[in-house]
Amino acid sequence: MTEVQAREHLIPWRMGYVAIDVDDLDEATAAWTTLGMLEVAESSDDAVYLRGGTDHHWIVLHKAEHKAGLRRLAFEVRMREDLDTYRTRLESEGVAVTEHSGEWTGDAIRFTDPSGYEVELFDAMGNVGITPTKPWIKPSDLLHAVVGVADLDKSFDFYGRVLGLLESDRVTDRTIFLRAGNQFHHALVLGAGRAEPPFLDHVALHFDDIDDLMRVRQNFIERDAHIDRDLLRHPTSGSMGFYGKGLPGPATVEFCIDHGKITDPMHRPRSMAPGRWTSNVWRPPVDLDA
Repeated sequence: MTEVQAREHLIPWRMGYVAIDVDDLDEATAAWTTLGMLEVAESSDDAVYLRGGTDHHWIVLHKAEHKAGLRRLAFEVRMREDLDTYRTRLESEGVAVTEHSGEWTGDAIRFTDPSGYEVELFDAMGNVGITPTKPWIKPSDLLHAVVGVADLDKSFDFYGRVLGLLESDRVTDRTIFLRAGNQFHHALVLGAGRAEPPFLDHVALHFDDIDDLMRVRQNFIERDAHIDRDLLRHPTSGSMGFYGKGLPGPATVEFCIDHGKITDPMHRPRSMAPGRWTSNVWRPPVDLDA
């Protein structure tokens, strides 16, 4: 892809928000504010909108009507006119599209992906105007979501060819990392063999520096909250972080720094072999004690 083609490529700008169904709304809200370091922007009897930065929301918690889990993935587009282009493209693929007035966002459209996930594209996230006041550690970005898919090739075709997300890297036959227009290494990760959909493996929050990351980690330790895969460096994005348990629906949130961006319009995705260092380059060699 040339530089001109990259500028003209129809692509969502960023991961806008993730909506999650939870069994206990109060419990989930408490966990996301005390451990996830997000602030409540709006709330009702059946939904809580959680924000970072000046965006109105990054995470929306809904009281589950049936089963807890992922309700919706939402991406912000670059401009309002992109919604019309996407609507035409999706309908030409036989995908049913519904209009939505947006919930503290601009106009939106919703549809279902090949694995049955509801996806939203919206015009613009509402801006609160002031940074959060309560969390003592403030995340800078909602980075990405990782989901299980029924058919990796079919899902890749949908999110790549139809929605325009670009492949950054992949783990052969297992995982595909897709980036949006803001160029972070991945905004969405498609995983095969993790679990049958619907399955939200985790969402990721990005912090400005290592002190913020260590404060979040220490907060988990002080509260006796479960840390999973503590302190690792990913070979794909280059990010450093840890995975925290104890935040209901999903069970895992990645907290990280140094998540790289891909700015080269001629970037060629790597096809990484599944193995010991696929997730963490700090793991010792297999023959360490040989």
